Amino acid sequence: MTNKQQGVARAAYLLGFERFIAPVLIKLIYWIGIVAILIAGASSFVNASSEGIGRMLLTLVALLLSLLIWRLLSELGILAFNIYERLVEIRDLMARQAPAPAAIRPALPESD
Repeated sequence: MTNKQQGVARAAYLLGFERFIAPVLIKLIYWIGIVAILIAGASSFVNASSEGIGRMLLTLVALLLSLLIWRLLSELGILAFNIYERLVEIRDLMARQAPAPAAIRPALPESD
């Protein structure tokens, strides 16, 4: 395959929804969110320094909880796509291993 053919094949792969781009975008948004949470946490920590050590500790705990919750939410988004990919793999494996099932006949004959 030439480079041009490979490029066309990759474009068709992405445009044909064979591979999702959302997990990549979720990871990018995750890292942007981490930076935003750290900036907001640092700002709150500096503002809390004038109110005493208790407020500073509370701000630190809130920062850590925010980071944990943000991670969990991001993982849930990626998890949905990973589940789908695994189900597709299972479907493909089952299609290769077992013959197609015979038509199911009704137990009772139909009456007119």
